[in-house]
Amino acid sequence: MSKHLQWLKQELAQWRAEGLVDAALAQRILARYPAVAERNWSRIIFSAIGATLVGLGVILFFAYNWQELPKAAKLALAIGALVVAHGGAMAVARRANASHGLVEGLHVLGTMLFGAGIWLVAQIYHIDEHYPNAFLVWSLGALALAWAMPSMVQALLALFLVTFWAGVELFDFHTAVHGAPLLVVLGVLPLAWWRRSPALLFFALAVLYLVTAFAAGASDAKMLLPLLFLMGAAALVTGAAAPATDFPAAGGPLSTLGLLVVLGCSYLLSFRDAAGLLRKVDFSKPGVVIYLGAAGAALALALVLLARGRLAQLDGYRRWQLGLVGVGLIIVLASVFLLAGGGGWPVVLSFNAIVLGLAALLILEGSEHLRPKLVAAGCLLFALVAIGRYADLFTSLLVRAAVFVVLGASLFFVGNFYSRSRRRAQGVKS
Repeated sequence: MSKHLQWLKQELAQWRAEGLVDAALAQRILARYPAVAERNWSRIIFSAIGATLVGLGVILFFAYNWQELPKAAKLALAIGALVVAHGGAMAVARRANASHGLVEGLHVLGTMLFGAGIWLVAQIYHIDEHYPNAFLVWSLGALALAWAMPSMVQALLALFLVTFWAGVELFDFHTAVHGAPLLVVLGVLPLAWWRRSPALLFFALAVLYLVTAFAAGASDAKMLLPLLFLMGAAALVTGAAAPATDFPAAGGPLSTLGLLVVLGCSYLLSFRDAAGLLRKVDFSKPGVVIYLGAAGAALALALVLLARGRLAQLDGYRRWQLGLVGVGLIIVLASVFLLAGGGGWPVVLSFNAIVLGLAALLILEGSEHLRPKLVAAGCLLFALVAIGRYADLFTSLLVRAAVFVVLGASLFFVGNFYSRSRRRAQGVKS
């Protein structure tokens, strides 16, 4: 039972004792909030970690004695360990009071042994194969279990393996793995939507940004910043539209990651060296067309979704935020289609203004709604801009001193403004 439901039951008991509600009304109120069985995530996480360590220990144990075993015994051990782990998990799951953490842990052990079995079989039969492909096959096995069970732990393991696969291909073989973003989009994001899991959606989006950066950067470095900005804007708009969909909780991960990516790109573009990377891209390359086209299509779909469902309900802060991001997007797209020599001071100054505007919105929204994390994020962003300009623009000690005075005074003002907002809100409540 959730803490909120426990609180509601305690309050209803108190209201009944005070005669505010009768028993029938109390039952009707409780019926609106049915009890949902909560998973013990701490037990699941520790079981998964324990299973992973056990799997590694088993692998190392057999590796120590591996040369002494005949081929048939090696193959039997590889397959038998896999069957025992997953078979044990299914046997435990059939019990009336089965521990979900134990079931998850045994299945994770089985997935670890499946990965070990890939290399063991290759070693037994001397299969000479491109070794990063093993991580791909391993991730597909974990993803299949994630859908079959369904299991968030298996999905997270699959995301880790996909990231490892793309990273090994890039850093060891200098190869762009275009299948990694596709695997996340087609294999993990639909699972997060189906299970209505904000946590899985958050990690899937984070991995999508990372593996897309790997693949796009290796294909054409000039499109990397524009592509990430476009993807961040698409996520931000989708997050604003999410409350009108069947998965309203998706708004949090989408908006958070979208804003982080947009802010990261904007902050980089506030430096002249990074702004110089904005150049007209070569649309004769298929990869450029596919990546930018897919991100553009996602943004267009998000805008349609927002216009049809949530646009009229957006508050002023969200409208200003999307407006500033829209200005940045216009600048980025103009550079993609028009600029041949890279962005200059107009681009740099524009993105300085955009980052400062987004920081101010975070501070104002956090102060009004008493959300200290937003205020802290806005202040941190403002400080980063000031420090960046300190190192980037000024050589005079007097000017640098002035920058820090302005920064300190601004943060002092923000602190007082937040304190007044909090006292005003407390006064209204009392």
